[in-house]
Amino acid sequence: MMIKFLMVFMFSVFVSGLFAQDTTSFKTYYANGIVKYKAKDYTGAITDFNNAILKTNVESNKALAFFYRASSKRLGTKDYTGALIDCDSAINIKKDKDEYYIERALTRFELKDTVGAIADYTTIIQLKPTAENAFMERAKLKMMSKDYKGAITDFKSAIDLNANNSEAYNLGGRAKLMAKDTTGALADFSKAIELKPDYLKAYINRANIYMGQKNYELAKADFSKVIELKPDEGSAYYFRGRTDIKLRIVAEKAADAAKAKELTTDACADFNKAKELGYTKADDMISKYCKDQVVAPK
Repeated sequence: MMIKFLMVFMFSVFVSGLFAQDTTSFKTYYANGIVKYKAKDYTGAITDFNNAILKTNVESNKALAFFYRASSKRLGTKDYTGALIDCDSAINIKKDKDEYYIERALTRFELKDTVGAIADYTTIIQLKPTAENAFMERAKLKMMSKDYKGAITDFKSAIDLNANNSEAYNLGGRAKLMAKDTTGALADFSKAIELKPDYLKAYINRANIYMGQKNYELAKADFSKVIELKPDEGSAYYFRGRTDIKLRIVAEKAADAAKAKELTTDACADFNKAKELGYTKADDMISKYCKDQVVAPK
């Protein structure tokens, strides 16, 4: 799991004027390490940061080198244990740098230490209560840990900091759904769509709720929107076809044979399109409902 805002912190460090008490050799190794890091030559960057650490007695500069070496290990060599040790070293020197805690949270996540990663995001929030992304990342981890109420609270905090955070509404809706708050989830998915009219996942999430509520027309409209946004999404054709089958049953109960036939034709067209796009679950629906249908995929 990578978070975009980490890079803002990492690339904001400038070499000139930063190392007043250090030798030229440290500046050179550190600067070369940054160049290699940005070029994704993580192995070369690690070598330079190794030398930079050895060449400095200035603790704050040493912390920077530990920090970048940790990130190079995590991103490049996948040495997560070594990265964690470097993060600890950087934090032991500078306990007020939120970017150091971000790096450690990412490393702990790779080590499957969800509890530790949550603790790091909590520290970031304590250092910077307006850290919207820290609330978002902590909420995601809480969702993974099935702490849905905690996740809902954190997504709400992110929204309080940024009322236009469509992702917070969408993910908050998922957390509410897991917490059995269908009404709240539906409202959040709708808000996410209002803020971002092309939000594919929010349409899918809302459509699934409508299906569960037997609001098949509304579900069909959302699946149709998904298809409009992503015409090669096989699952959307499949589920739109299923809404037509549900609507066909309604038409049959109303003795509207013409409507039922039309809905079956439309459903089978969608099931065939889903199959064409590689969505294999469509095969069962085709076998069940489309034996007598000869339709061209939509």
